[in-house]
Amino acid sequence: MNNDIATVISSPRDGIVIQARSGSTRMPSKILRPFDGETRIIDIVIENIKRDAPGTTIVLATTMNPADNVLEEIAVSHGVECFRGSEDDVLDRFLGAADAFNLDRIVRVCSDNPFLQASTFRRMFEVQSATGADYVGYCFPDGRPTIKSHLGLYAELATTAALRKAAAVASETIYREHVTVYLYTHPEEFSVELMALPEFLQKRTDLRLTLDTPSDFKLLQELYHSHANTTDGSVKALIDLVDANPEYGKIMKMNIEQNEK
Repeated sequence: MNNDIATVISSPRDGIVIQARSGSTRMPSKILRPFDGETRIIDIVIENIKRDAPGTTIVLATTMNPADNVLEEIAVSHGVECFRGSEDDVLDRFLGAADAFNLDRIVRVCSDNPFLQASTFRRMFEVQSATGADYVGYCFPDGRPTIKSHLGLYAELATTAALRKAAAVASETIYREHVTVYLYTHPEEFSVELMALPEFLQKRTDLRLTLDTPSDFKLLQELYHSHANTTDGSVKALIDLVDANPEYGKIMKMNIEQNEK
């Protein structure tokens, strides 16, 4: 067989799947509210991914709930794919998206993280290619995946085969609602590759840059504006902004305590 053809056949098909719905117990439609002028968080997330992961299939995975029709419209407006599936069984929704677009490897993105570092996705794909891992993510020095924290800066990667294996054996609600939990909590069954955070983040379990509540929204909105208009746009500059304002730290600490993962 021609080597070029063999390479095409053996290359995995990659996708970035954005988990999104308009319903939220603590803050309904949080990703649909004006955040930076008229721009919404979901707009920011999608456009940053399009910029940093060109050529990769991007899927907005939402629910069949009519309230989420708006999310399908948003996907179309941004020129990305949309898949609609179960509202509660998110693992099944991701597998449906993988099947619909023939994806072998998925970067899972939470839609409520306006500071998501999409520029790291390429590195995760590279690590998976080099190691053959079922799951790739970032972690703190104690081994805790960042997805289990409030950091809100990094996504995670899983192979579709691993997610399918998990879905076949994991029936508990926690595993169906939280797509990758079964993978990294069962290292005896799956190959888990965790990458170290940048040194300046390794002890920063005090940071909360994800969105669940109106308090989060107000703080992140202020940070986003300052970060975009007064810094070089780096993660280090973002953390410096937080550290320069003690009130930010106080609010983050309170919100972490109230929304512990």
